Amino acid sequence: MDFTQVVKKALIILLFAFISHHNYSQDDCNYERPHQTDNWIFGERAGIQFDSANANATPTGSAFGTPNGVSSFSDANGDLLMFSNGIKVWNGDYFLMNNGDDLKGNNFATQSSLFVPYPGDNKKYYLFTVDMFIPPLFTDGVNYSIVDLTNGNFGEVTGKNNLLLKENAQKITGVQHENGTDYWVILHGFGPNKGDTFYSYLVSDTGLVTNPVESRVGYTHQGGENNAAGYMKISPDGNSLALVVPEDGIVEIFDFNTSNGRVSNPVTSSTGQFNYGFGLEFSPDNSKLYITTSPLGNDTNYLYQLDLADSNPFNNPYVVEKYAVNQLGSADSLMGALQLGVDGKIYMSKFKRGLLGKPNLGIIYNPNRSGAECNYNSLNYNSNNGFNLAGGLGLVGLPNFVTTFIDIPHFVYFDQCNHDTTLFSIRNTSNIDDTDWDFNDDDGDQVIFDPFNPGFVFDQPGDYSVELTETFNGVDYTSSRNVRIHPLPYVDLGNGADTLFILPNTSVVLDAGDWDYYYWQPGGSTGRYLEVSQEGLYGVVVIDSNCCRNGDQVYIMVTDLYFPNAFRPESSIPENAVFKVVGNVSALGGFVLQVFDRWGGMVFESENPAIGWDGNYNGEPVPIGTYVWRSVFTGFDIDDSPGAEFKYSGTVTLIR
Repeated sequence: MDFTQVVKKALIILLFAFISHHNYSQDDCNYERPHQTDNWIFGERAGIQFDSANANATPTGSAFGTPNGVSSFSDANGDLLMFSNGIKVWNGDYFLMNNGDDLKGNNFATQSSLFVPYPGDNKKYYLFTVDMFIPPLFTDGVNYSIVDLTNGNFGEVTGKNNLLLKENAQKITGVQHENGTDYWVILHGFGPNKGDTFYSYLVSDTGLVTNPVESRVGYTHQGGENNAAGYMKISPDGNSLALVVPEDGIVEIFDFNTSNGRVSNPVTSSTGQFNYGFGLEFSPDNSKLYITTSPLGNDTNYLYQLDLADSNPFNNPYVVEKYAVNQLGSADSLMGALQLGVDGKIYMSKFKRGLLGKPNLGIIYNPNRSGAECNYNSLNYNSNNGFNLAGGLGLVGLPNFVTTFIDIPHFVYFDQCNHDTTLFSIRNTSNIDDTDWDFNDDDGDQVIFDPFNPGFVFDQPGDYSVELTETFNGVDYTSSRNVRIHPLPYVDLGNGADTLFILPNTSVVLDAGDWDYYYWQPGGSTGRYLEVSQEGLYGVVVIDSNCCRNGDQVYIMVTDLYFPNAFRPESSIPENAVFKVVGNVSALGGFVLQVFDRWGGMVFESENPAIGWDGNYNGEPVPIGTYVWRSVFTGFDIDDSPGAEFKYSGTVTLIR
């Protein structure tokens, strides 16, 4: 490799290094799990903060009146923004927000509140609050207010307590619209007038549509006030909805349409099948439904698992765990809410009669797995007491969230550009003895062999299927997903040449193509085009919308062009047989050459510098002698301006 090639290669390496450390990080296009559910505030001084791999107990030190219904919301970085019990709303520093009291929810309502982003404004949020419907004492219904963080994260409540629905069940859930921008907020009515109807409200960048989509489907919620209690949840993928009707012992599963907000196709348990069903939650892969029961009398509490692949999942529910309520002491444990965490585990609240707290939450470590293999309070072959709250106490409820923020793949991948080492990571590594990653060796080469975080280099851009098999206690669990590897952006500054020539006192515009980001050297320009008038080496690195980067460089050389003063058409040397411009004509943006006889008649004209005069006119040789020529050189166009013109003239002698 000659010195020039070494310099060119070094320039591109420096450009890549500069961008990697200073500007457009590839992490901008890698998968980033949602962080809006990273912080939970609930129970009696209880809290959980989820980091990249673990759930950490973060007791609050103060009680906030959250025995049952509660909601919280974190920002995109995982910092707590706010939480509410339906009556008050506090900011991430645990201070009551300005105008943050006297909300018309009820902290004893099962799902007392829900935060929903305000599309198009990342400083505002909707806060929906839910009252119990027990006339004449509790009739405030479901209302919404606006939480405004425009003037800092202390927060202020504006547009307060706007009524949406009366005669409501204590149920509210939310999911993102199919368009990826708007949200659906779903409520259910209660009583003889509205107990047969779901109400889906659209939240868009134009505001909240207060005229809901109504779906009259499923079991009618009416009768005793406890039938209004219990949870309603949407699956992580947004396609299924489930709820309980506690006093009648009913659980129902529906289809949900994230495009139009409609609820349909009910599958209903038999009456009394679930004795005071209360909490429920879908598994991360949407294949299972878990249900808790909390009977009012001396009876047994159950944690059930339903397999949603069954045509009727209520035919054979699996009992994951049960507690006899009529026992005293630590065994007297009622089961409350269930909530999926960003770590892929489902947490269960436990409490004692008289609304006494418990120091631990139950954990379903592997909720995608069937039956006992879901590993309730069992980690790496050892039984445990679940998640210790480090001084906090769990009560009935756990935080309520928009489901979309916990829709996280079982395994994710990073660095998806051609020639990258694509890295893989498992969301939930609990209870795994071994893994087997099937990348298909014909597609490339595995270069990192960590069983939980392997790396693979795919040979070509394209779509690939990657399969992960986890083994635990001799049983295999398989999951797969599509992986897309993007091509690198194509950059060719020299149109196939590694050197471009320009005329003295002219310039050329280098075009890096249509991409998202540019960095040129020398000079540090960040635009698509670079005008060059000086001789030297120029390079660029570009980044496209997939955060894939590539670069190119070209050497700009100033060249002199000239015409010979004589030629002989019969010469055996080709260069001497034709009259034409001599030098590197790639420097020319335009060209004209004309030759005249001594009477002023034009005997030759060409606009192609590669085509010269062979001494003929109209196919016949012209006489020997002296001829006059004139030529116009044009430099390259600059933006919309034509290139500079240079006019030359002289004489040439034709010899035979």
